[in-house]
Amino acid sequence: MEQDKPRRPVEGIFAAALLAGLLAAMTVQVVLRSGLGMTISWLEEVIRIIFVWAVYACVLVAAVDDKHIRVAQHLLLLPVRARKIVLGIADMGWIAFNTIMIYGATIYSLSLIEFPYRMPTTGINLVWAFSIIPIAFTLLSIRILVNIRRRWTGEIDMTDAQKEM
Repeated sequence: MEQDKPRRPVEGIFAAALLAGLLAAMTVQVVLRSGLGMTISWLEEVIRIIFVWAVYACVLVAAVDDKHIRVAQHLLLLPVRARKIVLGIADMGWIAFNTIMIYGATIYSLSLIEFPYRMPTTGINLVWAFSIIPIAFTLLSIRILVNIRRRWTGEIDMTDAQKEM
């Protein structure tokens, strides 16, 4: 009998790399500060950027298998077709919100290119910290659309995440 290989979407690999980098940088910072009584000032700014990127990357990982936070227990009372319709409408509302976030974050990121705001220690333009926002919300919207299709074709069910708990 052939076993299914675990899926490793690119979002998961990217998020794992960011979390590993965040862990390493924070460990160095804590050891230097607590053990040696010194700090690397630029490292704190880099940690902030990695943290912001890691948060959005982890959101994408949850969206890959439709396992984001959702209050949907009451939908189990509906017939399967009605459940799919309600979830589809809710997901389309989510995509509408994402569209607003993409627009606002893109405008803000473009303004940071035109009028750079640099971090004091590293000199890194904040556009590099904030550029993940429109990217992540765009990828998230694509994943939501893919999950709507997967739900209608029967590949996933809203109860899949609940079964694993």
